[in-house]
Amino acid sequence: MEKVEALKSVCVDTDVIIDYLRGREPGKSAFENWRKKVRVCITSITGFELLLGASLSSKREKRTLEVESLLHQHEILAFTLDAARKAAEKGAQLKEKGTPIEIRDLLNASICLNNKIPILTRNKAHYEKIEDLTVLTP
Repeated sequence: MEKVEALKSVCVDTDVIIDYLRGREPGKSAFENWRKKVRVCITSITGFELLLGASLSSKREKRTLEVESLLHQHEILAFTLDAARKAAEKGAQLKEKGTPIEIRDLLNASICLNNKIPILTRNKAHYEKIEDLTVLTP
């Protein structure tokens, strides 16, 4: 993976985007700063998580509009068959080691690996278990 200074893209995890939408630190500033420097991407899995949260909110309509607006402003990286293969491989390795992670984190990581870009997350503990994935924190 290239040096942080040379990055052209970064994938932003759900927790950082939620911080941004709620105006909470450290995610808010991190998201704003990375958007100024590089192409910010969001996985289809994170899109699902954000839309689910909006749908469960007491302010469903408002939250859904916020999420939809944000999603339309960024490239959405799909969970492809290649990413599925990568997720299966990494998931099996983690399970054999006795260190499995949450399935949505595994899917997000596989999308990032497939696209050769790092993930920006506050959930460092899960993502750093995945070999070859560059993990950035706010």
